[in-house]
Amino acid sequence: MLLADSGGPSVPDEHGDARHHDSARPLFIPRALVMLSSLWVFLCWILLFGFRPPVQPQAASYGPSIQMLFLLIGVGIAIGWPLLRLSARPSSAPFAQAAIDGISIFVLMQVVVWPLRLVTSWTLARAVAIDAALAAAIMLSAALLASTQSSPLPRRRTWAMVIAVALVLGPAMADMLWNFVWDTDGPSGLVATALSSLSAPTLLARFAQPSTIDPSPTDRALVFSTFFVATAVWVIAVVALLARRKTDAAMRLDREA
Repeated sequence: MLLADSGGPSVPDEHGDARHHDSARPLFIPRALVMLSSLWVFLCWILLFGFRPPVQPQAASYGPSIQMLFLLIGVGIAIGWPLLRLSARPSSAPFAQAAIDGISIFVLMQVVVWPLRLVTSWTLARAVAIDAALAAAIMLSAALLASTQSSPLPRRRTWAMVIAVALVLGPAMADMLWNFVWDTDGPSGLVATALSSLSAPTLLARFAQPSTIDPSPTDRALVFSTFFVATAVWVIAVVALLARRKTDAAMRLDREA
C-alpha cells in the first residue's frame, strides 16, 4: 500500500507537491465518501419519488424521474466529489486515492443502475451503456483529482474546482446556444453533441432517458470520447508527476554536490 513519506520539510516545494508535506493525508479507505454518496442518492430519490409509489406504477411513470436521478448523480460525481477532496488536506498519494475513490463510487452505483431495469423500459444494451457512461464520468473526475489534489496551493485547487464546474455547465450552455443560434443538424450541432461528453450530468441523462431502443452509434461514440479525454488527462498528470520527480532529484543532487 502506498503511504505518505514520514520525513521531509514542513512546507511544499516550488511545484506545489504535497508528497513531503507534514499535513498531507496518506492513502485511506474512502468510507466517508461512500456514506456521503449513498446519502446523496437516497436524498435525490426521496426528492424525486417521495415515499409513495405512483398511482400507476409503470415504466412511463418512473422514466422522467429516473432520468433526473442520473442527472443529479452526475452532479455529485462531477462537482460533489471534487469539492469534497479539494476542500480537504492535500493527498500524499493522489493517483491511488483518486483511483480508489472512483472504484468505490462505481461499485456503489451498481446497486442503483441494475435494479432500475425492473421499473424501466431499458434494454440490456442501454443499461450497459449507462454503466459505461458512469465509468467514463467517474474516470474523468478522478483524472482531474489525480492531477490536483496533491497540491496545497489554494489557487491551484480553486482553479481545479472552476474547471470541474465549467465541465458541468459549459457543454449544457453551449448546447443551448447552438440550439438557439445555429442549426442543430449541422456541424455546430455535432460540436455541441461532442461537448456533452465532458459533462457528467448531461452524459448520464442522455443515456438514462426512458427509451426502449438501444443507444445509437453517436451515443456510443460519446462514451468513447469521454474515456479518451479522461485517459489523456491521466497521461498528462503522470507525465507531469514524473517530470516533477526528475526535477526534484536533480535539485537534490545539486545541493549534495
